[in-house]
Amino acid sequence: MVKNTRNSRPFILDRVTPLFARLGYNGVSMRDLATAVGVTPAALYYHFKNKDELYAEVVNRVFKKKITDATAIMTEDEEPVKRLETFIVWFVRALNKDKDFQKLLQWVMLDNDPKRIQALTTNTFQELFCAIQNLGESFKKQYDPHLLATSIIGLVLYHFESLAVRKKMPGRRAQHDKAETIARHITALLENGLLAH
Repeated sequence: MVKNTRNSRPFILDRVTPLFARLGYNGVSMRDLATAVGVTPAALYYHFKNKDELYAEVVNRVFKKKITDATAIMTEDEEPVKRLETFIVWFVRALNKDKDFQKLLQWVMLDNDPKRIQALTTNTFQELFCAIQNLGESFKKQYDPHLLATSIIGLVLYHFESLAVRKKMPGRRAQHDKAETIARHITALLENGLLAH
């Protein structure tokens, strides 16, 4: 068993994840990351050839278990509406519980580096997106599965992205910030739209 020492990859990843989550890829330098770990930049370069590699490993590490869980939900032998509801409840709870996951997902969605986005898409997100797309194919054919998958992710994520602003809007109640309320609302919205005759 590898010890989680200051010079180990797991220790480094544990320490830099919150920094990437809070400030994004462009908001930190290797020097900032080394300071967060308590090592020299040279020590980081010993483990990771550059910031891109370190960032990709952070994102993959944070997302791996979640993508496995979500993909299992999406491929269960349940009715499509039930899988959709289960997935949305899981997604809202995961974003609500794991702030690093929530913030990293937001940063990745805002990233504008084509090479980094291609790598993260291929290595991290594609499996989950395809599972949501496959679920979308279970509904009325009038819905494009690619656009439906994008809309589902966007509907859920936007509730977290807009939280600070939503708290100041008229009609807001404390229950609107609860994971269960958000999940119920999005599920009902999608079910009514997807199943309406």
